[in-house]
Amino acid sequence: MRKLWIGLCLLLAVAAKAQVKKVSIEGEIKGLGNQELMLLNVDQRVIEKTQTREGKFKIIADMEIGDMRYYYLYAPSLGPLGPSMNIPVISFFVCGTQVQVEASVKEKNMSISSVKGSPCNETYDKLYKGLAANMAIEAASKPYNEAFHLYNTVAQTPENKEKLSAAGKELDKLFRQKEEEIRALIPKHPKSMPVAVMASLYTISTDDVPVMEAFLKQFDPSIRNCYYLKQIQQKINRLNSIAIGQKAPDFELKDLDGKAVSLNDFRGKYLLLDFWASWCGPCRKENPNVVKAYDGYKAKGFTVLGVSLDSKEADWRKAVKEDGMPWVQVINDRNSNVAGLYEVKAIPSNFLIDPQGKIIATHLRGAELEKALEKFIK
Repeated sequence: MRKLWIGLCLLLAVAAKAQVKKVSIEGEIKGLGNQELMLLNVDQRVIEKTQTREGKFKIIADMEIGDMRYYYLYAPSLGPLGPSMNIPVISFFVCGTQVQVEASVKEKNMSISSVKGSPCNETYDKLYKGLAANMAIEAASKPYNEAFHLYNTVAQTPENKEKLSAAGKELDKLFRQKEEEIRALIPKHPKSMPVAVMASLYTISTDDVPVMEAFLKQFDPSIRNCYYLKQIQQKINRLNSIAIGQKAPDFELKDLDGKAVSLNDFRGKYLLLDFWASWCGPCRKENPNVVKAYDGYKAKGFTVLGVSLDSKEADWRKAVKEDGMPWVQVINDRNSNVAGLYEVKAIPSNFLIDPQGKIIATHLRGAELEKALEKFIK
């Protein structure tokens, strides 16, 4: 592995607390023309909007700086946020009040050229580009893309499948090498916020609380205000709050009639908090099992609260009727984000809660749900 050389100036911790300041972001996005441009926060919420003039723009906004959160410039004319065939957005860190951004658009894909006036962004870029694995990943991506095209577009033959598999394994190996390079930086630079950000984004994808706690302990307390380190700590707190034996976090959402429903309304009963959606095939397949459990135990003080992750209310209502689910149904709201509160990343997902409001079992499907109800409800 090639040794990374990093100048002392690049390793200085961004230790000042995040604070809101008025920031000017200006520059040029070549090829964008006269289009709407949005400045988005790390959660992709709009901070400010402007209109570019021949690609040139200037935005002045109150922004929280110093914690190395990503900010985005988004051009809606290039495509939607989220899964898309185009890249309509660029991202960067802000730790100065006069920031200059240069970017370009080619075939509806926006790419960043340079960011000046934000030292933390420059530091991060130098660190990231200095990773030896990145060059190897770039080189290995070409044969992988060719093998992917060959198998998925030209012919799905055993020979092409083997080529794709081999190219994929090579890329996986290089990504693991990249993770190891980043991990090796941590003990050498525990006060470097750019290193903390990189490690948070590339090396710690887990729901294992002890692993996350050990990860955080590697960094000096002076940079614990780093946005991504704080996100990990908040995730730990959420996972601890929904562990078996803990009181289920309360929330309030609207039901099919528009009435506010609280989790605490169900105290005194055994409750299955069930996360699902109309578009989720496994959820729809599991719903008959939940109906069967409900019918079998409702007389013994058991009920269900369905939390739909649907974005279209009509689809939600239709599915409730089609699947014959007679219990209370509410729909997740982005502002309250109950799915996030319960760390729900895949559905179906559920939590069995006792009459006192404590979580006693999780992720019960099919026969497992029946067994749990038989165990707890006498």
